[in-house]
Amino acid sequence: MATNKASPTTTGPSADFFYKLTSAAPSILFAYWLSADGVSHCYPFISDQIRERFGIDPEALGQDADAVFAIVHPDDADGLKASIFESARTLEPWQFRARLRLLDGSYQWFEAHSRPERQSDGSTVWYGQFHNIQHYKELEQELRESEAEYSFQAGFQKLVARLSTRFIHVGFGTIDDCIDELLESVGQFFAADRAYLYAFNDDYTAITKTHQWCRPGVPSLVDEDQTVPMDACESWRQKLLDMVDENEVVFIETLREVASIYCVPVRVQGQVVGFLGLDSVSSRDWRKDQADLLIIISGLLSGALERHLLEEQLLNQSIRDPMTGLHNRRYLMPRLNELVERAERYDENFTIAMLDIDHFKQINDSIGHLGGDYALRRFADILSDLVRSTDVVARFGGEEFMVVFPDTEQADVHQMISRILDAVRHGRFMFEGREIPVTVSAGVASVRERDDSMISVDTVIGRADHRLYLAKQAGRDCAVDVSGVLRI
Repeated sequence: MATNKASPTTTGPSADFFYKLTSAAPSILFAYWLSADGVSHCYPFISDQIRERFGIDPEALGQDADAVFAIVHPDDADGLKASIFESARTLEPWQFRARLRLLDGSYQWFEAHSRPERQSDGSTVWYGQFHNIQHYKELEQELRESEAEYSFQAGFQKLVARLSTRFIHVGFGTIDDCIDELLESVGQFFAADRAYLYAFNDDYTAITKTHQWCRPGVPSLVDEDQTVPMDACESWRQKLLDMVDENEVVFIETLREVASIYCVPVRVQGQVVGFLGLDSVSSRDWRKDQADLLIIISGLLSGALERHLLEEQLLNQSIRDPMTGLHNRRYLMPRLNELVERAERYDENFTIAMLDIDHFKQINDSIGHLGGDYALRRFADILSDLVRSTDVVARFGGEEFMVVFPDTEQADVHQMISRILDAVRHGRFMFEGREIPVTVSAGVASVRERDDSMISVDTVIGRADHRLYLAKQAGRDCAVDVSGVLRI
């Protein structure tokens, strides 16, 4: 495939952000782009592990993906390319196993899962991951020694493939359902009596059961979401701490409540955050490779939690202003649309206040942009401290901020605006030992202040914006609403 000199434009966080955030993930995450004619291809994003494991520069892959295809085993190369073109044609999820050449020249098996998405120009982008399955391949070879072992291996392979696919396709907000499914599937497959996930607190002094599966008729040891001090687990406290320090599977026998238990560390961003537990209430013979098999399951779970954390952080970043930490317009506008819909349907009222720091350019000119940034953050802190939990405060743009007061009486809005203007006026904005005089002006508008036949977000914002202009004209450090100037 030829080099693409003009790779597709991406938006959102930088590649460096993704590299740092995914550095501890057991899988290599990627976005792979293929041109409509199938000639050009590249990786707009790929985890930095590609450099560590294969010596390939991820930045170079942003222009041309040939370096990855060059390390595919010759016996697997044709099938790999054919599967990609078939996935591009049908837009079915792409899954493939191939041997890849490592830095030492040896080949190991890797498995990839991804979902394709057609672009407006006819090109295709796959979003997915691939991870090392060499250990599992070696295990597979050993299990072929007997028919029973082969049956077990095949079942485990299906289990891993199904769970891996399930986690790859997990939607945002459904991670709990996927974990419950994993525990039930793993517990039943290994004929365990209980399977559960525990989370450590920050200083490893307590554990909380977050998810649990029990075989019918087997009681739960503790309630779900119940926190247990580590000191209360004296019989296995030290082994759990050793599991954290050594990042190894712990096997414990002859406890009071169970005959035996496996505890498998779960890592997120390089840190053990909890453990996957599998136990039996009666004596039994576990497989000799039980720990290795559970490590594979734990790897799937760790990868899913990594991606879930990434999605949460990306979502939070996308709706937050990085300067002030307040919500941004991307979050604000859908909320306003919801309020307008409720106003039309249920005749509910809401009020918005658009606030602007007076003479902000003079602040920047007099003490520099760092001082201006400080003033923005200080004002944002004042707003956050004064508004109610039901109110919405956002940075609208530049030095403009907006506060939304749902279902609030006019007198209460006036009181809140008065408190905000007064807090800013007497807020002692100190930057590098120098006090900055800061005031704000406000324009206030309610959705139900007129008997409009049509209500829109733009209409309400337009009124507030115009009244903010009037407040500036009236001398600043004041507010204007439908009744006129409010000298506060």
